Amino acid sequence: MSTNPKEQSEAVIRDHKRVIDRSIRTLMQEMEHENTLVAETPLTKFQKVVKVYRGVKPLLTMLATLPLIPSTWRAAITMLNQALDAMSAAGGDLAPQFKAGKDL
Repeated sequence: MSTNPKEQSEAVIRDHKRVIDRSIRTLMQEMEHENTLVAETPLTKFQKVVKVYRGVKPLLTMLATLPLIPSTWRAAITMLNQALDAMSAAGGDLAPQFKAGKDL
């Protein structure tokens, strides 16, 4: 294995390219089918962010391992990835606060 950061980074990209491309292609297809006529609520915006995050998560994970990127930047990408992962996991706990007939 080479100790050259450029060659190491190229190898990491090559190893992960197929999975990342598939994930992004799937995300793009899902986003094409989004209903843009419906008004976006804070919850639907949150759900869209989670959907996009799940599509780009393999890319973020790979970027956080590239030796070519400065270590502080990799650490920041890792923190972002962890924060979005935690937010994504909490997504199932969110429910609309409004319930029809609740006041009756």
